[in-house]
Amino acid sequence: MSKHLIYGILFLMVNNLLLAQQEPFECRGQYFLSLTIPNRSTSELYEVKIGSDGKQISLDTIAPSVGMILNAMGYRITDNFIYGMDPVSKRLRRVGNDGRAQDLGIPLGIPMAPIFFAGDITPDGRYLLLLGLRGSSQIIKVDLDDPNYRVSFVNLSIINPGIVDIAFDPFTGVLYGHDFNLKRLVTIDPDNGTVFTGFPVQPEVGELGALFFDSFGNLYGYGSYSSPDQNKFVSINKKTGAISLLAQGPNSSGQDGCSCPYTIDLLKSVSVDSTVPCSEVLYTFTLSNASGAPRTGINLFDDFPSELKPKSIVSNPFGGNAVINGNRLSITNMTVRQGIDSIQVLVEVLPSALGTYKNQATLTGLPNSLGGMTVSDNPRTLAVKDSTPLKVVPFDLSFVNESIKICKDAEATIDLSLQGVKYLWSDGSTASRRRLSGPQQISVVVNSLCERKQLNFDISVSEIEALIVSDVEEVILGDKINLRGTFTSDEPTSRFFWSQTNNNPTVDCPTCFSTAALPFNDGIYSFSVVNTLGCIARDEVFIKVDKQRDIYYPNIMTSHKEGVNSKMIISGRSASAEGVSFNVFDRWGNKLHNITNFALNSIDHAWDGTYNGAPVEEGVYVWKAIIRYIDGVEQAYSGSITVLR
Repeated sequence: MSKHLIYGILFLMVNNLLLAQQEPFECRGQYFLSLTIPNRSTSELYEVKIGSDGKQISLDTIAPSVGMILNAMGYRITDNFIYGMDPVSKRLRRVGNDGRAQDLGIPLGIPMAPIFFAGDITPDGRYLLLLGLRGSSQIIKVDLDDPNYRVSFVNLSIINPGIVDIAFDPFTGVLYGHDFNLKRLVTIDPDNGTVFTGFPVQPEVGELGALFFDSFGNLYGYGSYSSPDQNKFVSINKKTGAISLLAQGPNSSGQDGCSCPYTIDLLKSVSVDSTVPCSEVLYTFTLSNASGAPRTGINLFDDFPSELKPKSIVSNPFGGNAVINGNRLSITNMTVRQGIDSIQVLVEVLPSALGTYKNQATLTGLPNSLGGMTVSDNPRTLAVKDSTPLKVVPFDLSFVNESIKICKDAEATIDLSLQGVKYLWSDGSTASRRRLSGPQQISVVVNSLCERKQLNFDISVSEIEALIVSDVEEVILGDKINLRGTFTSDEPTSRFFWSQTNNNPTVDCPTCFSTAALPFNDGIYSFSVVNTLGCIARDEVFIKVDKQRDIYYPNIMTSHKEGVNSKMIISGRSASAEGVSFNVFDRWGNKLHNITNFALNSIDHAWDGTYNGAPVEEGVYVWKAIIRYIDGVEQAYSGSITVLR
């Protein structure tokens, strides 16, 4: 026998011995994360824990070094080990609860070109599925039941996907992934390779190097969100593809994740967040069985605080022997079928209850491979295995104001906002929240199981009125008009103001009773008053503007007689208009006079019948002028003037 053969046999014997010594995990719905620091030849293995505040992620160390590179991993329910790959060397690894990775060699027929980051194990435990980067468009199926771990292939319907992790839904068996090239959730058919890419783009999400399912079929991811840092824990909606940020954890690189959702788990919730003494609440115990088979002999126990007394079991789809003894609820020998279903229990809150009460239920009779037992989790938080709180507050309605004043045409909102009580209004309504108009009087009786309170509401309407002396006013363009407003109010006034329509200028003093306006156009000026309740009263006056645009000019001038028609002056209402230009021309078109931006009625801007300082000859001359009005209108005028000597 050759030396090399002896060494080979010894290696196999030692490796098989190490495999036999590996300790399996217990499947408890936990999340696992493998981190590989660049330039290191070994990976770190952690269990992901969510802080009690639901905002921070911590990593409980399983092994600071598994001794090898571990990626593209999945949890195998048939033996409770984690299997994964070295993405580069293509060597298969197996890891147990002791955190030591064992080398299973290179699977027979595996291609060496792709880099394998994405992986998960089929729900039946038969295959480790791999997706590769660098030009790979295939699903690689590693047969974990084959002693040589022989591989087979399924071609994908898309080329070169950017998927760096995948995860199987424990209930439906659907395979999910996240493609960082497409920036969206995808599903993959492992039998025919069809990739569904119809989910919407999620631009904030980069690479999700780790995907997890919990034992209730909820999908999560760990990777980058709104930044390149690989440190965000996200929830993924399987139906819509929406991805939402949940919490932040340690920054990582080269990460991969898997979970063991194939277990029996328990949620405990309560119908309300808070209630009052002498009330009833409904507790719901939701059991999830993703273990792959119906389970019998399962037991549920819950010891409620002394102030909370279970009264009756409203529904129980699991059968078994149900007993309520004081504050203790027990249901033994249940049969929990595959899927998710719930037990509902009616609980009385005793008169002595006050404060916040927390407790957890216990589920026993689980197989040892599933941990033997588990405690309930509060589904309203991200923290794992935390108790379910119920806050009991005093039956106190002293915060309610029974005398309510509202504005005309408004409604009063009455919100009593107490859980665990019943309401009966004098008009027959049983709602806790009402919107009521006024004026009216109405009462409500509020009952707990042992106490009764009555409230009598008086809803009145605030009286407020604004008034302007006249309804219509007329004014000539360019003239100001005086405005005056008055008001009455049964509540103090917080402010009053004027406003206007049709592009008219604001009044001289928008917050004065008496003011003036210079309107350009027909329109409305409004006077508004607001009191301390926010009630508004308004009155209006319609202003009609007479837009007179009359311009006056002479047609004869005597340039040799000073003061008697010796100058040509453009006249009009200077309050409403100004001159843009004024030109005079002789019969040959020569410009004798030119002035711009001039005032009407101004002798300084008139033509004196000269050209270059000398009097012009007798005759007829042509003039043109452009006049601009304060409302923005420009109008051209022209004519002739006869000069006499």
